[in-house]
Amino acid sequence: MRASSPLPSPPSPGSGARPSSAAIPGPSASAADPNAAILAAHQRLAELDPFSDRERLFDGILAALLTAAHSERGVLVDPLQASSSARPGVEPPADPPITIPLTARDETLALLVLEKPPLEPVGFASVTAHAARLLDSVRMADKVQKADFELKYRVWELQSLYDVGLSIAGTLDFELLAEDILYKSISLLNARTGTLIVCDRAADGPVTVRHLGEPLLDGVAARLLPATVLRCNTLAERVGLLVHAPAEKLLAVPILAEGRWLGVLVVADKENRDGSIDDFTESDERVASLFANQAAIALENARLHREAVEKEKMEREIELAASIQKTILPETLPDVPGLLVAGGNRPTKQVGGDYFDVYPLADGRTALCVADVSGKGVPAALLVSTVHACLHLLVPDGASDLPALVARVNRHLVGFSSTRKFATLFIAVYDPAKGTLTYVNAGHNPGLWVSPGGVTLLPSGGVPVGMMPGVTHTQAVIQIAPGDTLLLYSDGITEALNGADEEFGMERLTALAVEGRAQPPAELSRRIFGAVSDFTTGVAQYDDQTVLIARVVSLA
Repeated sequence: MRASSPLPSPPSPGSGARPSSAAIPGPSASAADPNAAILAAHQRLAELDPFSDRERLFDGILAALLTAAHSERGVLVDPLQASSSARPGVEPPADPPITIPLTARDETLALLVLEKPPLEPVGFASVTAHAARLLDSVRMADKVQKADFELKYRVWELQSLYDVGLSIAGTLDFELLAEDILYKSISLLNARTGTLIVCDRAADGPVTVRHLGEPLLDGVAARLLPATVLRCNTLAERVGLLVHAPAEKLLAVPILAEGRWLGVLVVADKENRDGSIDDFTESDERVASLFANQAAIALENARLHREAVEKEKMEREIELAASIQKTILPETLPDVPGLLVAGGNRPTKQVGGDYFDVYPLADGRTALCVADVSGKGVPAALLVSTVHACLHLLVPDGASDLPALVARVNRHLVGFSSTRKFATLFIAVYDPAKGTLTYVNAGHNPGLWVSPGGVTLLPSGGVPVGMMPGVTHTQAVIQIAPGDTLLLYSDGITEALNGADEEFGMERLTALAVEGRAQPPAELSRRIFGAVSDFTTGVAQYDDQTVLIARVVSLA
């Protein structure tokens, strides 16, 4: 096949460029036997070392081909090289040259350019086939070497990822883990700076942000980034929030757990050995994505560990609060002349702060109280214990002046509770000699006085204790007679909810109180708790339920 262009001209001397072709003088066509030239060419090819210097190999192959072609000059062009050369000082012929491809497995490995056709085409074809096989073995060796390098590089990548993943997997402290992930990602990718943002599951939850170097991204706005890898080696490739990041080149990788977006890892400015900045590559993208997967697993493990620790802490707190509450609630109520008393408390899993007690006084009177502190858990239980201690100290000597007694409790709780927790309190004193019940209701649910005349509410006469200093509470006095019943309770009774989100309410409680006038207080207490339990079947309750019942049986 004849080429449509002349032989290429040689590069300028001293250019230093490595040639991808060579020009070697061959023997005179008239001075050599064609068959001998073919054999000599095969012999020369057989003596070549295919793994020698590439330029020397091409020179040797060209020399053998020129021998077989009985040509004085020619050019062997490597298609993989951009430049080419011819023998210096030899001008190309006036006629168009002949271009012969050297192929193996349908791939052109080299192009031989001759000034005229070979004298023995069949024998020359065997030489070109021999040369092509030689070049093919070199090409295959190059591919094997490249594949071996890529395999070793992948092994190094995996080993590095394994080592890094093993390191971060051993960290369960969420804050330390976030720092470790950022530092190791920067080291893994040879980056100069980086930012890690991890968001809570809840949309309005806390955001963990870590920077190494100048911040690349704002934590609050990180959710606006697409959940895809962003490789930005130019400003034109940046999107949205990354446009103004203070870096030359960026790689942003989402952190996903089971398809759910957890956060984003951004690294910037990949350094090479001389300190300049390289583009991020597909390999970097792959490594960063694999590392982000490991980071997601580690972050989820740390989150689960944190939740487990918090749950365990909460359970211990509930157990402690329950034990505190159990020690201060009376196991049995005292026998009181002229009164039948009964009561009980049903705590919930969310330990609250209900309290009740009965205090027989030295002069024959009896004090009764029900309290309900704000909040849950240990703080509420501790406040209940404070109310309990105050009343046990103050009631024996202060029951004759209930407003003053409540004022002293209020002062103590205001000073004790730095978190401004408070307690509602209903305290009453029954005087059998006078047939009276004197009471102070400090922000508590109204007591129920059940008498032949019906049900009378005993409303609040002031704010809860511990809420603010200097408040006063008013007392009220009622005249009671044998058969009258006093029913005190906490809001866990009336505010108990059923599956329809409906409260048990005052109406149901009042009906039970009226129906139970003839029943012993202990039986009435059991009926109230049973009715509330039936009403709330299948629905968890979040407040303690307390009942205290006193029925007058006789006067002094």
